[in-house]
Amino acid sequence: MGWMKRTAVAAVAVGLALAAVTPASATGPTGEIVYSTSGGGQALALTFDDGPSPVWTPQVLDLLREQKVRATFCLLGGEVVKYPELVRRIVAEGHKVCDHSLYHEDLGAKTPEAVRAELTATNAAIRQAAGDPTLPIPYFRAPFGSWGGTPAIAAEYGMSALAWTVDPRDWDGSPAAVIVERLRSQLYPTAVLLSHDGGGDRGPTLAAYRQLIPEWKAAGWRFDFPAVTGGPYPVRCTAPTWARNGTYTAGARVSHDGRVYQANWWTRSERPSGAPWVWSDLGVC
Repeated sequence: MGWMKRTAVAAVAVGLALAAVTPASATGPTGEIVYSTSGGGQALALTFDDGPSPVWTPQVLDLLREQKVRATFCLLGGEVVKYPELVRRIVAEGHKVCDHSLYHEDLGAKTPEAVRAELTATNAAIRQAAGDPTLPIPYFRAPFGSWGGTPAIAAEYGMSALAWTVDPRDWDGSPAAVIVERLRSQLYPTAVLLSHDGGGDRGPTLAAYRQLIPEWKAAGWRFDFPAVTGGPYPVRCTAPTWARNGTYTAGARVSHDGRVYQANWWTRSERPSGAPWVWSDLGVC
């Protein structure tokens, strides 16, 4: 019966979206992947995945409101349908929303047609829950970070592909003290932090941020939204030629065999055309 319910939710969402979602203009987002905050300096972007959760999302929102911090919530369409009041609260309190698929499946392995249907359905579910058919959804985050061809497809619908650069692994059952130390050790200016408000017990995550947000603010950190593509990004065809012995970090772009690629994480020797698990293909250059 579960598959029938999921199919019904997806079908309803797709129907709602067909008239509302149109491809973005040529000046909109590109198929590049975001790895930094919108502004520079001592800034951080908080992002929360896999919600909304009726237990944890309200508590995360309470903390953010208390600390006057705004974040980005990467929402699952299946949860959005169940808890629309939480989507309305997220939007009303000034946070950004992000399409994180319907049911957290690997979209990188799906056909372009299947990806478009998934993004269309999730966008529609978010907008219906928010009560706003024109609600901006500036970001898409691929479940598991499995991008495949999804960044370019997300750009068709006005969304920038949003990655992360700091992962405290709050999904592995670690206590708050461990999450705190992981965050402290990985922190750097313009980082995009990955955390979760859904998908399990997020008490340790909440406790970690209760401790760290005031600490960071006292140390001069400010909180920003992630960057979006299509604005300050340079023309992708200016990317340097890939070099076998070059060292590349997440977000670096290279040209290779007439195409341009973007690194998903640190890499040195993997040839872009043969390592899709490392390099995202941004298309012909």
